[in-house]
Amino acid sequence: MKKIISTVLTAVILLSCCVSAFATEDEGREFCLKIVHTNDIHSRVVENSKSGIIGVPKLKTLIDSHIKDSDMNFVLDSGDTYHGQSIATLVQGESIAQLIGDCGYDAMTAGNHDWNYGKDRLKELVKITDENDIRDFKMLTGNVINNDGTAFFDDEYLIKSVEKNGETLKVGVFGVIDPRIYSKTSPSNVAGISFTDMKEYSEKAVDYLEAQGCQLIIALTHSYSPVQLASSVDGVDLWLAGHEHIKLDETVTTPNGEKTRVVENGYYLYDVGLIELDFDLNENNEIENLEYKTSDKDYSLCAEVAPDDTVLSQLIKIQQAQSVILNRVVGASPADLDGVWENLRIDETNLGRAVTDAYLLETGADVAFENAGGIRASINKGDVTYGYILSVMPYGNYIVTKQVSGQDLLDILETSIDIQIKSIEAYNSGVYDAWPTNSGSTLQIGGMTVKYDITKPFGERVQSAFVGSNPLDKESKYTVATNNFVAVSDVYPQLAQKEESGEFSACDEAFIKYFEQDPSAILDSVNTQRMIRVSSQPGTQPETNPTETTAPTSTAPAGTNPTSSTSDEPTTNNGAVSTPDTPNNGISTGADPTIYVAITLLLISASSICFFRRRLNSK
Repeated sequence: MKKIISTVLTAVILLSCCVSAFATEDEGREFCLKIVHTNDIHSRVVENSKSGIIGVPKLKTLIDSHIKDSDMNFVLDSGDTYHGQSIATLVQGESIAQLIGDCGYDAMTAGNHDWNYGKDRLKELVKITDENDIRDFKMLTGNVINNDGTAFFDDEYLIKSVEKNGETLKVGVFGVIDPRIYSKTSPSNVAGISFTDMKEYSEKAVDYLEAQGCQLIIALTHSYSPVQLASSVDGVDLWLAGHEHIKLDETVTTPNGEKTRVVENGYYLYDVGLIELDFDLNENNEIENLEYKTSDKDYSLCAEVAPDDTVLSQLIKIQQAQSVILNRVVGASPADLDGVWENLRIDETNLGRAVTDAYLLETGADVAFENAGGIRASINKGDVTYGYILSVMPYGNYIVTKQVSGQDLLDILETSIDIQIKSIEAYNSGVYDAWPTNSGSTLQIGGMTVKYDITKPFGERVQSAFVGSNPLDKESKYTVATNNFVAVSDVYPQLAQKEESGEFSACDEAFIKYFEQDPSAILDSVNTQRMIRVSSQPGTQPETNPTETTAPTSTAPAGTNPTSSTSDEPTTNNGAVSTPDTPNNGISTGADPTIYVAITLLLISASSICFFRRRLNSK
């Protein structure tokens, strides 16, 4: 009987060893890839508890916390990072490049606003980021090419590899920018380069990365329709998007029937995307059992997060160097001035009046235009600092004048009103994707008084128009002052096709002069309505213009730099918003079946021993 017991125990032990061997082999094929993703930071690098901006010192802490205990990790951004606030404008993005480097980003793709200092400066910023980066930083926007067909940026791909228990994982990353964005910056910024088709380049990138042995591929994109792009390309496992300023987490089917994931994480560092991909490598060294775990952290979840000392020290150093200039008071505003993104697109605002009147004051022109997308922040009542001015006008644009006919002015107004109507429809729908892509071309005007009817067909909406105190004459010539971006915009060929008649100061310099006026003159300027909406249909005329009763969202105290007002995108997260999967912090919730086998064998062994002992004792 002892021999029988011994034989059974030996068999159980051998079988347990086999199970353990199989379990070890399976565990050796399991990989965990962790990613931290941001997009559309627009240089909001300073923590702001009131606005809910996390800031880069806390971002670095979140990065370090999330990527630990991973087999491989990435820190990635989908563009519109280097530009947007005075902290960036004063040094043409260098401060942001330093801070991004300190956070340890692997790569980003260029957004439309990253070109605002010019294409050569953007390449310099990439170099500065890389020099300051604790990793090997790359700008991945491969569908940007020079006129001779060569790639504009130095790098097209990022490939990482890691070995684990004798298995090798290789991951590739590429990036693209939407060609429709080409016109969203001044033509001089992108002269000599072009943006090619995203789908065509993406397919080429996938082929290249697969040829390099990459089992998993990630794509960065700054585009209008990332879901549409993702659904047209095979071979990409994860798309990380920017530009639309939404929260997006959607599973998409590609042409060959496979699944991919598309993620976008809001904007302004209101949110940080935390992504975990768990998967196995099969015997053919291919990905299988891919599981996506996506979540994001907003400020409510980061209030108690400690800032990283190194990044915080760098930020303080930058702020101290700039504080003297930014905090210089240049004038005063007798009223809160509304620069809210939506308001500028659905009607005129008092800040739009102030900007256009500043252009008239500088140039002596008859009429002034400012595009809604050119106004980037609100201004609070009280002292106006240079930092405020740069937050409203961060582009470094300058004022130009052109001569146009009265008929040209009417055509320009009709186009602007048409864009405004589409923006109103989008605003009322509450759906982000409904906003027209050229909503930022809606014009704020100075020097004119216009009555218009949005219920009329295109071409008949302007009911009356005065230039100054005189009725507009279609045959007369008028001088128009605007920024150099609007002056060449293809949205308004009536302007773009005319020669410049004058070139004046930078827009921000003219705006400073505006606030040097007597407060009564400023009040008269901002309170004088120019665009008066009327209606020929009962029940369609609002009692007041929508923006007249809407307070600015900026709540920054006077003398500081507002960070919570507006951007080039809506301040709401309407649109394709999905609830992210709840992360489990890397803890597996599914038990390995081999555990059950081992437990069963042990139970059988124990039962056998007890049975044979009872038999022996009974004898």
